[in-house]
Amino acid sequence: MSSVIEEPDIEEDDDFQMPRKKRDEDEMDITPMIDITFLLLIFFVVCSKMDPTQMGKIPEAQNGIAISAKESAVVFIEPAGKDKVILKRIDGTEFSSDEETQTTELIEYITEELKTTRGEEKNHVMIMGDGEVTVGEVTRVQKIIGDAFEDISSTYIAVKEL
Repeated sequence: MSSVIEEPDIEEDDDFQMPRKKRDEDEMDITPMIDITFLLLIFFVVCSKMDPTQMGKIPEAQNGIAISAKESAVVFIEPAGKDKVILKRIDGTEFSSDEETQTTELIEYITEELKTTRGEEKNHVMIMGDGEVTVGEVTRVQKIIGDAFEDISSTYIAVKEL
């Protein structure tokens, strides 16, 4: 007979494991969705252009107030290529192409126009633009006028239809 030596039952030291907490099946981890949302937000902010001169075209007006050019200081804005405009006086002469000189000339011109009146004083400015002029350029001229002449009651913008 063969004798097989049986080893005594020695209990091995099993690692004790805590029972896992069972998650509710209704609960959902939204952390990955929040991470993706912020990554997309950062991507679009970094890739977008924030250039106010690249804004869209001036919207068409459905109706407006009739203002006489005789009662206003009139400035014409015409497109001159990509992101450039030509400013003209009412007699057709152009302002300088340098922005600093243009600002000074524009202020002097409007000051003189507001003084030349027939009976009563002119108190508003009319900016007449072409349909191809960007909103940024019209806003730039309007800001120059608004900063220099705080007592002007109104600045009107007229756009020539194409």
